[in-house]
Amino acid sequence: MNTNSDQFFAAVSKTERLTPAPRILGQVMALLRDPETDINNIATLVKNDPALVTDMIRGANTVFFGRGERVSSLERALLKIGFREGIRLLNLAVARSLAARDLESYGLSADDFWAESLFHGLFLKALAMTTNAIELDEAHTAGLLRFTGRLVIDQCIKDRKTAVRWNGVTALDAWESENTGFTQAQAGALLLRNWKFPERLHQAIEWQNHAAGAPTPTWLVEALSFTSSVLPPGLGVSFAVMAADYRVPTLPETDFVRQHNLTAERVGELLDSCRSEFIAIGSKLYDYRPPH
Repeated sequence: MNTNSDQFFAAVSKTERLTPAPRILGQVMALLRDPETDINNIATLVKNDPALVTDMIRGANTVFFGRGERVSSLERALLKIGFREGIRLLNLAVARSLAARDLESYGLSADDFWAESLFHGLFLKALAMTTNAIELDEAHTAGLLRFTGRLVIDQCIKDRKTAVRWNGVTALDAWESENTGFTQAQAGALLLRNWKFPERLHQAIEWQNHAAGAPTPTWLVEALSFTSSVLPPGLGVSFAVMAADYRVPTLPETDFVRQHNLTAERVGELLDSCRSEFIAIGSKLYDYRPPH
């Protein structure tokens, strides 16, 4: 039973209002295109969300960024960890704020939603580094936010007051369309557009599962599609417990794979580095321990 358009856009509006953090990140990413941008420009924007300020100061004081000076202001926090690490911390803080609730219709806990988003962000960033194809912050953001549209789908179903839940078998695109008339990729792209993210980012989110149909093929669209073929499913199992013996599947025979000389061995190395970084971020930055 499809949701009508009014119900869908009402769910989009509710999701937009959950936190101002994504809109701030969108504005920061626009600023990053200006070579004159400095830490003070970033701090001015972030201060529009006190919760985000608190989270970034807390993060700068964790062992993840070293012992050093203990800071109590956003400016000192950004000076302590540096410009690039400040952008990285902002990305992580925004993703964490969006993954703060269970997605009941997907059967996905907040912790697993966050773990999946974090790992995708780390993998996209690692893939960008190994292919030298895109700005790292943008790749990181795309991975972290690629499933944000699930918040809208879940809200749509919740607003209808129906006990609809993904059965773990039906293809997700088909299940989302059947129950709301939209996919999470479409919903996520609309959110990013409303939050004023760069066009290539919300285009990549929209076409993440259908790269061949994208009006403007880009590295980011193809990378998101490739990532879906490499990473294990994040629904139905705990993504945080990505087993050390997980083996990379046979890589798809695509232009993206050939162009960047990707091999199963190289992708396996990327996954190993992402696992290590995932554990470090979870334990040292958020005091997070995955279930066993």
